[in-house]
Amino acid sequence: MKFNVIRTSLLAAILMLTQAGMAAPVAQAQGVAPPARRLFFVRGTDTLTQTGVLQSGGADRYVMKLQRNQIMSVGVRSPRNNVILIVWGQDGTVLMSDHAGSPNWEGTTPSNQDYYFDVRAVAGTSANYTLTAYARPTDSGPAVPVPTLKRISFAPGAVSATVVDKVGAGGRTEYALRANRGQRMAVNVVRVSGPQVVLSVVGADGTVLLSTMPGASGFSGVLPASQDYYLKISGGRQASAFRLTVSVVR
Repeated sequence: MKFNVIRTSLLAAILMLTQAGMAAPVAQAQGVAPPARRLFFVRGTDTLTQTGVLQSGGADRYVMKLQRNQIMSVGVRSPRNNVILIVWGQDGTVLMSDHAGSPNWEGTTPSNQDYYFDVRAVAGTSANYTLTAYARPTDSGPAVPVPTLKRISFAPGAVSATVVDKVGAGGRTEYALRANRGQRMAVNVVRVSGPQVVLSVVGADGTVLLSTMPGASGFSGVLPASQDYYLKISGGRQASAFRLTVSVVR
C-alpha cells in the first residue's frame, strides 16, 4: 500500500513538472512579433494607408518591397500619440530603431529588398493607429540628383539666419545646422515663387522631428540632442524659389 502511495505521488509530481515545462514556450511566444503583412501600392499611386488596433504594449509588422534609391516616407499616428515606428531592411540594415522613439521616418532606400515596419504601442497602453507610407516610384521619371548639403551658420551674436534659395521640380534642397540639446529651434519656409514647398527636419542620428507627410512649412520645438540637424525643402511639379528663416535660442 505504501509503495502505491509513493508511486502515485511521483506520477503526480512528474505530471505537474511536465505541464509547467509545456507552458513555458507559450509564455515566451507572447513576446514574438506577429507575422508581417505585405503592403502594396495601388497601380498609379505612390501613397498607401493602413489602420490597426494594438493591445497593451502590442505590435504590428508590415513589409514592403522597394528598390534602391527610392525616396520613402513612413509615419504612424494615434489619438494619444502613444505609438512608435521601427524601420529596417531584410539584410538587417536598421533605418530607425526603437531607441529613436519616433512615429516617423524619411529617407532613401539603400538597396533592392524587403523593408519592414513595426508599429508598437508604448508599454502599458493600447492604441488605434493609422500608418501612412509614401515612396517615389522608380519609373516616375529621371532620377533626382542628390542635393548638395549647404551649411547654415549665424553671424557673431545672432540667433537667427535667413536664406533665399530655390529648388528644382520634384527636387530637394538641404541644409545642415549645428545645435545643442535643450535649445529651441524654429524653422519657417515661405514660397517666393512657383508651387508651394514642403519642409522636413531630421537629426543626424535619424530622429525625425518633422516629416514631409503633414505638408508643413514650419517647425518649432526643443532639440533632443547636440548634433547636426538637416532642414530639407522639397519642391513640387515645377521649380520654386523660397525664403528660409531659422532661429535657435536657449
